Amino acid sequence: MSTLDDAQTVRKESGLIRWARIAVVALAWLFAAGVVVQVFLAGLSLFESPDYWEDHKSLGRSLGVIPILLILVALVGRLPVRLIGMASVLLVLFGVQYLLANIDEGYLAALHPVNAFVLFGISTQLGANTHALLNSSS
Repeated sequence: MSTLDDAQTVRKESGLIRWARIAVVALAWLFAAGVVVQVFLAGLSLFESPDYWEDHKSLGRSLGVIPILLILVALVGRLPVRLIGMASVLLVLFGVQYLLANIDEGYLAALHPVNAFVLFGISTQLGANTHALLNSSS
């Protein structure tokens, strides 16, 4: 294999890594926006009509695919272990969020909106840190 072939392989690989990192930024911010919409739907459910709870539940279930995708593209993008860890924590806390919404104990269930703030914070930090990494490597 020639050095020209090696250079082309490295260029293709670095292009894939860059696109995967861009996907991490986009997915992380999409997830954060989804959390904001979830809070809005919960507010509508409380102050407008209980019919919005179904929309809240539906969107919540749909958002569950994003943390899985985040982990996958973070691995493809060869992000630092800390950022891959953040994506993994996001997935775990999303699972906790689902459990909290379906628990019968009021005090534990009340942690559901608190956990939403944590999910929002982690996803925005993941997006911002990956964006900074993208800017520093270009």
